[in-house]
Amino acid sequence: MGGRSVIFYWGAMFLFVASLAPLARAESYARVCVTTVDKESNEAPLTEKSSPASGEKLVVHLDASAECVALIVPLAEKSSHLANGWRPQMVALPQWDERTLPSSQATWRWDKDAGSFELWLLFFKKDAAGLNEIQKLVAAMQDPALSEKVLAQQTRKLCEKLNARMTGKEPIIQGPKAGAALVGGAVRSVEFPWRDYAQKVVFNEASEGALIVRHGP
Repeated sequence: MGGRSVIFYWGAMFLFVASLAPLARAESYARVCVTTVDKESNEAPLTEKSSPASGEKLVVHLDASAECVALIVPLAEKSSHLANGWRPQMVALPQWDERTLPSSQATWRWDKDAGSFELWLLFFKKDAAGLNEIQKLVAAMQDPALSEKVLAQQTRKLCEKLNARMTGKEPIIQGPKAGAALVGGAVRSVEFPWRDYAQKVVFNEASEGALIVRHGP
């Protein structure tokens, strides 16, 4: 191979590898599935037809292809008030390590209709600026003894801290459509196949992403 051919070969290889870099970044993503669990432990994806019932609760399954931190803020639709009194939840996500929220101490009970709601799911890189302050605030909001007034103040403060991320431009879904396996019923199993109904949240160049799951008219 001549000198010019060698230069051309390695130049072409460099351009090829460089062209793959954006694709590699685009492959970083999280998977999210919001489900309902009834009092008999039957679990099904949250859909437009889902409705509150005695003993019903909401659960969020999620994992990610890259290490990150996930934050879920349940809000009454188009407001800065918590939906149904549900406390926000935050968790570190190791690569491909599934997490289920909320924690057992903060069950999201859905036994009465309190109107439409939105679950804001925000993903941060683990060293994101301001993340520590958000973590401390979310931790403080878990105190069951908090008055409604204090909790409302903390919720507004949290939304203010997230203002740059909560632009209203995030992808919005009304919940996945139930697949053939769930038509007419739910699944009672400790290993609910949530990935079959999960939404994909692609991270941006800063390894961050967002999704809004909305329920209601």
